[in-house]
Amino acid sequence: MKNQLKQILDEDKPAIGAQLRFGSPAIAELMGHGGFDWLVLDAEHAPQTPAGIQAQLQAIDNTPATGIVRIPKVDQEQILLYLDMGAMGILCAFVNTGEQAQRGARACRYPPVGNRGWGPHRATRYGQQAMQYSEEINDKVMFIPIIESAEAVKNIDAIIGIEGVDTFVVGPADLTISLGIPFQFGHQKYLDALKKVAEAAKRAGKPAGAGVTGEPFEADTIPMYLDMGFTAILMGGDESFLTTNCRMVGDIRKKLNI
Repeated sequence: MKNQLKQILDEDKPAIGAQLRFGSPAIAELMGHGGFDWLVLDAEHAPQTPAGIQAQLQAIDNTPATGIVRIPKVDQEQILLYLDMGAMGILCAFVNTGEQAQRGARACRYPPVGNRGWGPHRATRYGQQAMQYSEEINDKVMFIPIIESAEAVKNIDAIIGIEGVDTFVVGPADLTISLGIPFQFGHQKYLDALKKVAEAAKRAGKPAGAGVTGEPFEADTIPMYLDMGFTAILMGGDESFLTTNCRMVGDIRKKLNI
């Protein structure tokens, strides 16, 4: 059982991640070997299946990267299923209150600190490491809320202060929409929100994370987030990387007039 993401963040170093939507184990394995520290399997915005999620987790486990599953809300049944498959963490959308964060964090852990039901499947190597898993997983698994609303920013101290909330990731698109400045990632209201949540994480003694925006591949804006104190960096993914590279065909056609 390894959680490279947690280990890197505990060392106060940047951890670079990407999000996967196409459901391909080969892409997951390629990106895990390509230098990403963590890979998020998006079960919120993409037509992922449980079997497909498990296949990608198996591929990621063949690499140094950590497999995390993204879900659309705090849902104890989904959390249980994906952790039993071997995910090392849950990235949960629209966590707006401390109460929601607490429910998510508890769903990720076994008693006495949580209420996760016993029955891990692939996570214990199909039962071969059941005792080791039960003894270690509460400390290694991660619950990561996505901060993507004005309400969540308002409640950030309550959210990040929950025991078992290991970090958070700012969702830039939905947050700017909620703030009334859709997709204006340079707007002062968005920058102020970033500052507020980063400072809250620092007060809580926990790492802060963000999905970053910009071209190419968000690389130009990463230094800004690092300077603000964000260390869990989620940048692009299979969909955005392929889309960006496919644009080169149009550029070539235009240049050659074909």
